[in-house]
Amino acid sequence: MWDSILNLIFPPRCEVCKSDSKEALCQTCFQDIKFMKPHLGIYSIAVYDGALRTAIHRFKFKGKKRLAEPLGIIMVKYLSQAPMLEMKEIDVIIPVPLHKKRLRQRGFNQAELLGNVLSRYYGTSLVSALERVNNTQAQFDLPRQERFNNITGAFKVVDSQSVYNKRVLLLDDIYTTGATIAECSKVLKIAGAKRVEVMTLSRAVDS
Repeated sequence: MWDSILNLIFPPRCEVCKSDSKEALCQTCFQDIKFMKPHLGIYSIAVYDGALRTAIHRFKFKGKKRLAEPLGIIMVKYLSQAPMLEMKEIDVIIPVPLHKKRLRQRGFNQAELLGNVLSRYYGTSLVSALERVNNTQAQFDLPRQERFNNITGAFKVVDSQSVYNKRVLLLDDIYTTGATIAECSKVLKIAGAKRVEVMTLSRAVDS
């Protein structure tokens, strides 16, 4: 009843285009998303552009956490049509972590919230096995080569038991040069991960 009253006073809107919508991401904005095929073993769902770029930006930087559910469902739907990646063979989902200082500022890790949706749908454990030990400069602010230098040594495995001999799905929101993913994958493999699959919600195609 209270929700109905609130909806009358503050009608639910799409978080991207602000049109009236019961969903955080309306059908019009969903149809604007440019989906991608797997590329070089990286499962990136769609191009970081248009409605998806706006959705991710508002999700991460404007605190619109209700976008986690529709964005996570997009990942679920993609996985159902990606025969090369079988979730039944994945032992654990590991989100790319934020540094604790950035996590305090933002209040949440967007990769973890997306991972919660996948974990709930597939029944696969979500484990925060990685820690970001260096508060690195934002990757988007750097030239391509400097991104790799910036991220070297930035992560460590803090829960090796959940990684050892496991097939891991490493999850993040944006793939740019691949520097962050490569560094995370490296430390997971050093810790004994049997295999590391990579999935991102979006890919910056011009990076």
